[in-house]
Amino acid sequence: MPDRDFLEEVKKTEREAEARLEKARQEAQLQRQMARQEAADILDEAYRAAGDLRLEKMKEAQAAYQRLISDTSSLNVQRPADISDDLKSDAAVRLAERILTLLEHR
Repeated sequence: MPDRDFLEEVKKTEREAEARLEKARQEAQLQRQMARQEAADILDEAYRAAGDLRLEKMKEAQAAYQRLISDTSSLNVQRPADISDDLKSDAAVRLAERILTLLEHR
C-alpha cells in the first residue's frame, strides 16, 4: 500500500529530524559551556594580572615613600613643633592614598 509506505516514510523523516534537533541542542549547550569556561579563564587571568600590577605599583609606592623619607631626614629640616600627631597621621594617610591613586591610573 503506497499510502502506508508514505506514512512510514514521513514518520521516519520526523524521527530523524527530531534526533538532529536534539543533537544540535546538545552541541549548542556544549559550546555555551565551553565559551563560559573560556570566559571564566580569561577573567581569572585578568584578575591575576591586575593583582600582580597592583602589587608592583604598591612596591613602587613604598620605594618612593622610602626615598622621600630618606631625602627628608638627610636635609636636617626642623619640623614645626605645633603640628599635632593626629594632623600628621591624617596627612600621611591622605598622601599614601593619593600616591596609590596616581600609580593605579598611570
